Amino acid sequence: MNQMAFTYLSPLNQRIKFLKFPVRPFLITHKPYSSDPVAFTSPLITKKICATITDVSFDLKNKVDKSRNREVLLSLGLEEELMPKHIAIVLDGNRRWAAEKGLPPMAGHSAMRMALKPLLRKCSELKLKAVSLYAFSTENWNRPKEEVDFLMEMFEALLTIDTKELLSLGCRVSVMGDKTTLSKTLQNLSAQIEEISRFNLGTHINYAINYSGKYDIIQACRSLVTQVKDGVLIPSEINEKAFIQELETKKIDFPYPDLVIRTSGEIRLSNFMLWQMADSELYFIKKYFPDFEEKDLIEALLKYQESQAS
Repeated sequence: MNQMAFTYLSPLNQRIKFLKFPVRPFLITHKPYSSDPVAFTSPLITKKICATITDVSFDLKNKVDKSRNREVLLSLGLEEELMPKHIAIVLDGNRRWAAEKGLPPMAGHSAMRMALKPLLRKCSELKLKAVSLYAFSTENWNRPKEEVDFLMEMFEALLTIDTKELLSLGCRVSVMGDKTTLSKTLQNLSAQIEEISRFNLGTHINYAINYSGKYDIIQACRSLVTQVKDGVLIPSEINEKAFIQELETKKIDFPYPDLVIRTSGEIRLSNFMLWQMADSELYFIKKYFPDFEEKDLIEALLKYQESQAS
């Protein structure tokens, strides 16, 4: 696996620094000026470097081995035809998990991060198309500053250290939510990760950070109003399809989650993907998320398949 970390001075005198990630590079041939390929993290980077680059070649990662995937599913009692394409998980119960152990809230959030690693590995192994994770809502800013600061630092770690393995598995990674109030570091990290992994064919991991369903609907409405005002759209063209294209989930190939899992025993949606979850199957489990294991994910998938088959 190649470790990519270098600075490239482009013909346009733009200094572009790449993060260090264990990803296979894209080979860019700068014709007609050079026949030697140069390694980049994404073919999209070429737009920032030089308009005269004409040839872009890259290998698609994580090509799906359908026969192997079928074997894995059958070994778990799952049917390939009934697998959900998109699952969403409300990562709830971290603070209560910590409180019951006499620990500060930050310990619960750290435990959540540790629990995510094997879970996302399993999602990739099962070839799920998309997994959305409700990590931080717009209401969470009301928590103590010390806790919020800790969470922001943890999200930076999620998008750097933890993302290395996801990229090595061929996963695509993105962040949805109102990024304008996030730190510049988080904004830049999310943009870089999305660009680096944009052409990956594996599971699309979608972190919801500073997100809420109400916010999503309002920002989509504002976008449509602006387009009408600018003459890009006429009111009669506003329909469900047009609306979906303005929601935060527009970057996901399957924007509507088939299955929504909520941990901690709470029976509510907590303002998550309110439009997108209109027809989703809901699954509630009493376990706090730090205790949520691979077997719990499989159980949720089995229950989902039972419902779909009936």
